[in-house]
Amino acid sequence: MLIIADSPAVTQRLRTLTRQNDTLFQPAPQQFGSSMSNAPAAAFDLLIRGGAVIDPAAGPPITADVAVANGRIAAVGPALTGGAREVVDARGAYVVPGLVDFHVHVYWGATVWGLEADKIGAAGGTTSFLDTGSAGAITLPGLRRYVIEPSRTRIRALVHVCTAGLVTNLGELLDPRYVDVEGTVRAIETSRGAAVGVKIRYSDTTVGEGDQARAALAAAVEAAERSGTWLMVHVGLTPEPIADVLARLRPGDVLTHCYTPLNGGPVDTHALELSPAAVEARAGGVLFDIGHGKSSFGWDTARAALDAGFPPDFISSDLHRGCVHGPAYDLPTVMTKFWRLGMALPDIVERCTIAPARKLGLDAGTLRVGAEADIAVLAVEEGPVTLEDCLGEELAWDRRLRATHTYRRGERLDPDQLGASEELPVALSSRPMGWSRRPAQSSR
Repeated sequence: MLIIADSPAVTQRLRTLTRQNDTLFQPAPQQFGSSMSNAPAAAFDLLIRGGAVIDPAAGPPITADVAVANGRIAAVGPALTGGAREVVDARGAYVVPGLVDFHVHVYWGATVWGLEADKIGAAGGTTSFLDTGSAGAITLPGLRRYVIEPSRTRIRALVHVCTAGLVTNLGELLDPRYVDVEGTVRAIETSRGAAVGVKIRYSDTTVGEGDQARAALAAAVEAAERSGTWLMVHVGLTPEPIADVLARLRPGDVLTHCYTPLNGGPVDTHALELSPAAVEARAGGVLFDIGHGKSSFGWDTARAALDAGFPPDFISSDLHRGCVHGPAYDLPTVMTKFWRLGMALPDIVERCTIAPARKLGLDAGTLRVGAEADIAVLAVEEGPVTLEDCLGEELAWDRRLRATHTYRRGERLDPDQLGASEELPVALSSRPMGWSRRPAQSSR
């Protein structure tokens, strides 16, 4: 076995290069490529040469080669010897573990939000996904059979406490009859390994207001408690004060859209001040996820939280049909926005790899020798580029991360072969005649 190599000089140099103003690793896209060899004496199946390797689980960045054999990481170190069937020249690029996107919607064809997992994974360097509540108790079997099981990417799911999940965009719990604690618990118990927790979208447009809203959140907490899992709570247009929401969460639960520019998030959108309740909740074990999406990331709220010393635990895209063409685009673009805000690139990579992998119980998010060879090669495209938040505010910068190669178990997910996620014939904002935003009144 080859030993992972490093040196203090190389380590210090890479630490310097990953600061915000680094301009060395900004090659033109055409400088990257791979070549195939039929040589019978090849020691490896894949050899990625000369990249800046960022593997937060292993330590500081190093310039190194990454070798793959039989679908697993065979060696990491400088100037590895031995040939390979496929060689990728990654000089000037970052080589990172396959990204783990902690918040997406990939129930394509059965929900209004869904994208095709393998296609967006190939294009975005992402090899593992958490689908956050696309399926409820009734629709989870279909997600497993038709999406999770046949996909090359690794997918786990949160089960929505709405029994139908996110089939439409009409406000899934405005009618409280859709709240299904028993079904959610049974769905998780019969899908252990695929289903890892519970989801609720806690906005007044999805759960209503007052007692009806609070009852829905209580039901979601109960479902997570009874299933022995954790709960993800979506906020923004939140129907009660954020402090009250956070007080009801347990250690290990996750609050997503933590930098939302909509009212009701951890950052007050008028004063641009972080809620003390968020600090208290984090101290008590609550975790915080970005979930960029179409409406849930703002430059001002992000700056306010970071300036207050409150970085996210997970950086995720919330990629769905409504944001895949902007403003989120893909996970590398979301990562670029945090780089623009001054977060160190190794810290960003950690929140998109090993941190979500550990939360999900995955043997992923690392380039450790022996691990499954999930790898992303990220080029740095030279600017100028324009980065937009969910309010349309734009910031200029001189670089953008872009995935050039994505490997799952050592096999390439090629976006040119897979293509883009297929569009659906229904608009995301479709509303039937007579639809109202007013919460439905309970018949009880």
